[in-house]
Amino acid sequence: MDLIQQKFASVFSAYEVTTLARPDGGILLTLRSTEGKQIKRSISHNQLHSSEQLSWAINAIRRDLAEQASELPAISMLQSQNRFALPTYH
Repeated sequence: MDLIQQKFASVFSAYEVTTLARPDGGILLTLRSTEGKQIKRSISHNQLHSSEQLSWAINAIRRDLAEQASELPAISMLQSQNRFALPTYH
């Protein structure tokens, strides 16, 4: 199991995690539940190699999983995606 797959397996421990390399350097992530339901997401090369973008992608997948289970995440989890101020110009 490669490092990227281990990362997603640790984050989504309730799911069977498989990754498939894409020609553009990204991956196709597949999460399969014990009931056989699966969710697939494409993660770009830039998202994999930027900790902030990877965190956003993981939070988006968590939100999608919670929505499917009808368990919407707490507002504080959604607010964490807006962590930085807009740029200012002098």
